[in-house]
Amino acid sequence: MKEKTVPVLCPNGIHISPAGVLAKLLKEIDAAVELRVGEARADARDVDAVLRLALPHGAAVTIRAEGPEADKAIETTEAVLREGTAVLTKQAASAGGAAAAEEESVADMDADGKDEDEQAHFLAVSPVRIGRIRRTEDTLDQALAHYRKGSPIEEAHRFGAAVEAFIARMHRLIQASEEAGETRQQGILEAYSMMADAPGFHAEVSRAIKDGMSAPEAALSVKEKSAADMFVKTRAVDQREIGRSIARILLGLLEKPLQAGEPVILVGREISPELMARVPRALLAGIVEEEGSLAGHAAILARSRGIPAICDYGSLDKVEDGALAILDGEAKTLRLHPSEEELREARAVMEKAQATARRQAEGIGPVRTLDGVRVTLRANAGTPEAAAEAAQMGAEGIGLFRSELFFLGRDALPTEDEQAEAFTAAVRAAKGELCVIRTMDIGGDKQLSALPLSAEGNPALGLRGIRVSLAHPELLRTQLRAALRAASAGRAAVMLPMVTAVGELTAARAMLEEERAALYGSDAPDLPLGVMIETPAAALIADRLAAHADFFSVGTNDLVQYVLAADRTNLAVGGIYDPLHPAVLRLIQLTAEAAQRSSISVSVCGEMAADPLAVPLLLGMGIRTLSMAPVSLAHIRAVCRNLSLAGAKRFLADVLDMDGPADVRAYLEKKLEHVAS
Repeated sequence: MKEKTVPVLCPNGIHISPAGVLAKLLKEIDAAVELRVGEARADARDVDAVLRLALPHGAAVTIRAEGPEADKAIETTEAVLREGTAVLTKQAASAGGAAAAEEESVADMDADGKDEDEQAHFLAVSPVRIGRIRRTEDTLDQALAHYRKGSPIEEAHRFGAAVEAFIARMHRLIQASEEAGETRQQGILEAYSMMADAPGFHAEVSRAIKDGMSAPEAALSVKEKSAADMFVKTRAVDQREIGRSIARILLGLLEKPLQAGEPVILVGREISPELMARVPRALLAGIVEEEGSLAGHAAILARSRGIPAICDYGSLDKVEDGALAILDGEAKTLRLHPSEEELREARAVMEKAQATARRQAEGIGPVRTLDGVRVTLRANAGTPEAAAEAAQMGAEGIGLFRSELFFLGRDALPTEDEQAEAFTAAVRAAKGELCVIRTMDIGGDKQLSALPLSAEGNPALGLRGIRVSLAHPELLRTQLRAALRAASAGRAAVMLPMVTAVGELTAARAMLEEERAALYGSDAPDLPLGVMIETPAAALIADRLAAHADFFSVGTNDLVQYVLAADRTNLAVGGIYDPLHPAVLRLIQLTAEAAQRSSISVSVCGEMAADPLAVPLLLGMGIRTLSMAPVSLAHIRAVCRNLSLAGAKRFLADVLDMDGPADVRAYLEKKLEHVAS
């Protein structure tokens, strides 16, 4: 038996896609593998069991492997926990398919939890589509009432046959997805196949059948329970759809045929990736869900395909199956039985959007607004490899390099040499552009095995960020020395997270100068020291911080949460969390003005940098550098090139006196209709 404890470094944690990849890779390895988190444990080949562990980014997981290839199994499992589905990308690259693998790595970004928001800004080819309504509701209740149940042995055989039929159908859809280049869809469907074949699922269905249920009832019941147990509720539809699909097969329910050659709009309570996969890419015009989520797989696939999606439409009772309709994803409207004039208008919008998409594909290069103002677009990254990929996608440097990823899940803290090697690789990957290294942002939801912190009742307001570093100064000194060494390889800078007081900055500055002198004497490389503005306190004393900082970077993700007292991962207050709230905008403007008065640079590295509605406001405040997930670069590049600074300033002046974010959004959506065109 071999054992190793490692961190989950996937930005989105272990959701269905990486869990499926893990099961797929371990099938080829001769070893039994178990994952443990505290008292909870799961067979690593059982996708359902792994999902029930609810492994978020930063979780420490113990891998236990036994068998002839135990070492390989641990290595493979650690790679998936660290890199998620990108493991397949690297395999493809090593096999000679580097170009295809690079394309897959971009397409494979999924949207669970934190980084979902960073990665969610795909530009739809057209927000408006025309198609026939295709209702997706089941008639399972009626069919179940007429189902003739056999003996438990007969029901078990029927269940097994239905699972085989479902897996065979998945394999056909997987092959079609692969041929069409739908890599994300392919990965989800592969996970569906493995979830249907999971030992735990079969064991629970077997018990339910022995207790008197029919096979279709058991499949539905077990998967409904799995859906209820899902840590990420937006993934519950995946569980339910597997149960429903197997039940449909058992009940002999046939799928309604598509009308040949005519685009369709899938409409239902929830739309599953399996349902979407059955519709050829060219014929799927959009999706409408009664109670779905932008974080659901259907919405993610819709964005990747460039088709509109409405995920919270409400009651669909009056939406007729087979009716011709116009779907407007931006306005969240579904217009049934449109007139000829309405159809002409919709086609004009679609043609305009196609032209926009072609212009957005223009070459990578310097970004200027319509009136010639230079805007620098950088990328956020957590590894040197990600920094290199960002450079290939046109990033002008790394605006946020998350150093804490090298600390998570380790039994021992990383050495100065290890950190210096990683920082140097990231600096070199920036190819002469600036690489901003954030000192470790741990505490709160990011705990270190090698540095146990006391349990806190409210960790979001506790010992985290710069507070941890100052409480353990040698850790900060080690990071500063590593960054100084990296600065000799290119342009580097360091910034401090969660600053709330000038004293925190000056204490770190003193350490930096001491380590600079010890390492290099008077011939030290330049290493600017900046502050992340992500607390209301930092924004309100930005003028004082600017006297001691070399630059500011606004971390809007935390800033919005703290300003509005709303956790963005909490669905109960999800409607309150909004970066376009005037209170947030005023604090960012206050920060920008303080930086400008002190002649230091100010950038934004949070999600607002990738929001096409927010970008004009940020430029209007005087911010000229934005850092974002690499996938958003092309879109924001196009947005900036279609803006004028004069217009941006007018927009900002108009919205700062508005009452709430809904007013701001409505105004900007109207004013900026032309920006992405």
